[in-house]
Amino acid sequence: MRNYLDAAAAAGVEADVIDTSPRGASIDPVSRLRPARVIRAGEALAALHRLLARRRPDVVHLCTTLFWATARDGLAVELCRRAGVPAVLHLRLSPQIIAWHRALPWPARQAVRAVLGRAAAVITLSEELRCYVQALVPGGRVLRIANPVDTGGFHPAAAAPRSPGQPLRVLFAGLVTPQKGVLELARAVLAVEGLTLALAGPRDAGGAAGPSRRLDEALAELERQGRLSLLGDVPEDAMPAVYRDADVFCLPSHGEGMPNALLEAMASGLPCVVTPVGAVPEVIQGEGGRVALLVAPGDEGALRGALRSLRDDPSLRAQLGEAARRRAVRRYASRAIMAEYAALYAQLAAANASRPEPGDEHHGCAGP
Repeated sequence: MRNYLDAAAAAGVEADVIDTSPRGASIDPVSRLRPARVIRAGEALAALHRLLARRRPDVVHLCTTLFWATARDGLAVELCRRAGVPAVLHLRLSPQIIAWHRALPWPARQAVRAVLGRAAAVITLSEELRCYVQALVPGGRVLRIANPVDTGGFHPAAAAPRSPGQPLRVLFAGLVTPQKGVLELARAVLAVEGLTLALAGPRDAGGAAGPSRRLDEALAELERQGRLSLLGDVPEDAMPAVYRDADVFCLPSHGEGMPNALLEAMASGLPCVVTPVGAVPEVIQGEGGRVALLVAPGDEGALRGALRSLRDDPSLRAQLGEAARRRAVRRYASRAIMAEYAALYAQLAAANASRPEPGDEHHGCAGP
């Protein structure tokens, strides 16, 4: 959202923001319906209702992960329809939504399909999800638009010679949880000499007991060896320096949409090790060749091999880092992504303006 707002004015977009995020001290990676979230949803819907009445915007852009919030977002779309304002549903996950939707009972699947179909447009982060949603709403407007990254704020560090024997600094940024592959990463770093690990992000609050305990054990051993930096929840304006202080970025996640951390690492010129989940393969497959090393989710051996190859090959690190930076600047810079949003808004607003007001329709009839 920060990237969006920073780039909005240059694209001719004036944005009002309604924050729907839950209020809480901890982060739980599992979507659960809680009373506090119901209250928060009600507050957001009330704010949207007031904004529609006061400002009547040209377009409403609703960011959602669906799951329990589908009811909230369905009500938001209906509020927009009644106000005569086109609503965009922007789906913030990818394969997780497909698996969740397929597992729903038939009536619930139809309800989700109805919500998607009533939106003026649906934005996805991956081509896989775009195709899936398009099949659900064959006549709907479904398109893929990538996440933006501030390629000015996130940029490579000035080249500095490495001291002989200096350990390679591996960075993970995100929610510190086994679902993000941090358990395999910690174990891989333990098994490969000459590496240290930095974790930038909060620890999850609701992970499974077994994997979380094993993650704690691996991190404790890294800390005992002096090879772990727990940075915690780093302030946003401090993250560019965190990337510049790293040598390698690793996100061995088991599931993603389009991870902003990967885009930031690429813009920072870091060689990356990632898993082919969500939109990640689309992000790293560019016209200039590979920009990252791929390993399968949960494959600790492959992760060790990838980290070892980057440790031993400075030229590979440089090649991947330079390719990643080029890819981020050419494809994911905030200005370029904001232009895609603005073009969609203009199309929806123009189509909405040409639609007759209720009661003004002209009905014709055709002969047999």
